[in-house]
Amino acid sequence: MLPVALFLLILADAYFLFTTLVDVFPLNNVREATRLERRTEVAINGPVLLVPAVLLAVAAAADLPVLAYIGAAVELLIVLSGLALWWLPYLVGVTVPWATAGTGESWAQLHARTYAKTIIVLPPIGDRPRPNVEHMILHTLILVAAICAFVAAGSL
Repeated sequence: MLPVALFLLILADAYFLFTTLVDVFPLNNVREATRLERRTEVAINGPVLLVPAVLLAVAAAADLPVLAYIGAAVELLIVLSGLALWWLPYLVGVTVPWATAGTGESWAQLHARTYAKTIIVLPPIGDRPRPNVEHMILHTLILVAAICAFVAAGSL
């Protein structure tokens, strides 16, 4: 399970980097994000998404299962943060404080500018921002990677 978990952890990070930097409209709408927004997102979230894979690899090499569990827990926190960012505004109309950190926009404004024109399959709930397919894929990858990381940690 360790190779599968590592593959999924790295795949989630690679998918994030690709969809943040490469314009593949209508899956994403990178062209509407500023260069600074893209750089900031990559500089912060890229390394954070890589931490669980590094911890899992070091845990396996050093025979320290506790590091694998920490890596899996970090991945779980990442997915919970992503779900809070995208699903709380959609389902209950609550925006998390970090949603638009440093942008000077509300989540609804940022969503309208960068995500609203992308592929969205969820039905509207009033005028609330809806998660797009790009992020539904990312969140699924991260969740599956977290589950596999916990399973891999248990097998070390």
